[in-house]
Amino acid sequence: MPDLAEKLRAELGPNYSVSQEIGGGGMSRVFLARDSSLDRDVVVKVLRTSLAAAVSAERFRREIMVSAGLQHPNIVPVLSAGAIDSVPFFVMPYVRGESLRARMERGPLSIRETISIMRDVARGLAMAHERRIIHRDIKPDNILLSGGAASVTDFGVAKAVSDSRRGGDNPQGSTMTGVGISLGTPAYMAPEQAAADPHLDHRADLYSLGIVAYEMLAGAPPFHGRSAQAVLSAHLTERPKPIRSRRYDVPGPLVALIESCLEKEPAQRPRTAAEIVRALETIDVSSGAFSAATDRLRREWRRYVPHAILAILMIAAVAWGLGGGEPEAPATVPAASVAPPRPAMSLAVQPIRAIGGDARTAAVAEGLTAELAARLSQVPGFRITSGERAGAADSMAASSPLPSAREAELIVDGTVRQERNRLRASVRIVSVRTDSTSWAGVYEGSTDSVFAFQSRIAEAASAALRGVRPGG
Repeated sequence: MPDLAEKLRAELGPNYSVSQEIGGGGMSRVFLARDSSLDRDVVVKVLRTSLAAAVSAERFRREIMVSAGLQHPNIVPVLSAGAIDSVPFFVMPYVRGESLRARMERGPLSIRETISIMRDVARGLAMAHERRIIHRDIKPDNILLSGGAASVTDFGVAKAVSDSRRGGDNPQGSTMTGVGISLGTPAYMAPEQAAADPHLDHRADLYSLGIVAYEMLAGAPPFHGRSAQAVLSAHLTERPKPIRSRRYDVPGPLVALIESCLEKEPAQRPRTAAEIVRALETIDVSSGAFSAATDRLRREWRRYVPHAILAILMIAAVAWGLGGGEPEAPATVPAASVAPPRPAMSLAVQPIRAIGGDARTAAVAEGLTAELAARLSQVPGFRITSGERAGAADSMAASSPLPSAREAELIVDGTVRQERNRLRASVRIVSVRTDSTSWAGVYEGSTDSVFAFQSRIAEAASAALRGVRPGG
């Protein structure tokens, strides 16, 4: 349909001026237009002809207008609907910002961002589910970010396409799922949706939200990299890899909530989206990154310190009772009975990578690498080297050789990104022996305070390293 824009202009009438095509997804082509009657921009989404051939334009219009009654700050409403040469289209407000998909292409989100977006989406879902409207296609492409808030778009489109299938004009509403065709996006489908269950309910949306949350934190959905059919099969039979195995700074309550959304059985998921909202509001988001190593150290400290204090008091009491005065100097312990000190643990600091190729970002990354190496070298029990020297001879290390990255037991690496005057760094400590992340953190800062930004990250990494048992 090469003259689709012209046909849209004719169909929409004089109050709308169609300016340009701005992209689209698997279901539709998207055009930007201006509604002069209300002085606002709108988007017009036209079903792709391959999909439109299988649906009734009139039934689609009736079905999609059901979602027009959804008035909520976290839902992008449908304004109107129609057809061009039997090809359905619908009109929605234009949201200035970006999709969650575009945001995630720049890297995993912070814990605070993830919780905020999950909460906004769940609020929109809660309102729609109260009206018994299921989205059926929750995914990053259908979540828009603008003004610090998230909103869900294309509500009801999947169901409208499904229920407007040609030949399905019976009173009950014939659906594609009723004949074994599941409509949606494989990576985000609930098991019951992947199985084309015609009786799926609102909890399918909660599963999809769990997948989106998993991707926001881990950088990819659970079964990424497989064929569409293999992904659908995995939704039915496999448990996703634990989030903590892919990112260690995720708070336990958030992990538990996402995992409950990803239960295979709908009855084992949260009962409603409102329940998810309430759970998210109870999760404490600290200013620093969560560290499994420091958290473990804190628990051990609380466990053993009271016993150590009691032992010291008992020894002091015995010494006072036996000595009756100043304690004698301790006897010399034979050297053979003294346990040899543990060897220092080798750690390589890899160059922090600058994402985007900007020279200023590269300078920040280089400075952060130096700051990490300097700060971590002060932690007792570790030998530090720069990853840039991995495998290379170092004439200055002849008397006290430093390990290369290939020989290191721990490796520190990470990335830095810059958007306008904002910086984001992701840094982790990886155990080479177990091929697992011992600690990871995501930090945000401003280009106006680069030194403070670098120092804060290095200090957090240093604190985390102190929780790693040298030689263990």
